[in-house]
Amino acid sequence: MPNTKFNIDPPGLPDEQINKHKDFKKLMYNYQSATKPLYKTPLYKNKRVFLVILIILLITFVIVEVIEKEKPETDPAPTVQPK
Repeated sequence: MPNTKFNIDPPGLPDEQINKHKDFKKLMYNYQSATKPLYKTPLYKNKRVFLVILIILLITFVIVEVIEKEKPETDPAPTVQPK
């Protein structure tokens, strides 16, 4: 078994570092987002999902526009209608 050292009496943390992590709103947000299933959250409320969907739609739009420009225009000869 390897020799493992445990620091039983670590040095205390400064108050600045302790207060930096005392954010109850952030704690509750992280807890609620972790416990609530993703499929129950509206897509517009989750920033990452909304951004991914927006990027996918933008890429799809650009691809469709490029394909439409590359299509050769194959109009048949104009037909003359009798009067």
